[in-house]
Amino acid sequence: MNYPPQPPVRRVHGRKYRVWTHVLLWTPIALTVTGVVLGLGLFAAADADPAYRSSALGYIGLFVWGALAVLSPFLLGSFVAGLVMWIRARR
Repeated sequence: MNYPPQPPVRRVHGRKYRVWTHVLLWTPIALTVTGVVLGLGLFAAADADPAYRSSALGYIGLFVWGALAVLSPFLLGSFVAGLVMWIRARR
């Protein structure tokens, strides 16, 4: 008989858990933003050359965006795991 009812015990997460939460949450965001900006910069540099001597930069930009497309399931999985951990750590 537990009367009055006791509040649920709050689970305390350690520093290592919180650090991994931030790593899993912010790494995919940083990689995605960096890849998009780098790709756009490479496309702009390739487009700005009137002599078409820097067309390789456009292909490198396509490679960067292709790598983002291939890595997107892993980046999304890491982001979701970090988000779940962050929500649990805040409770």
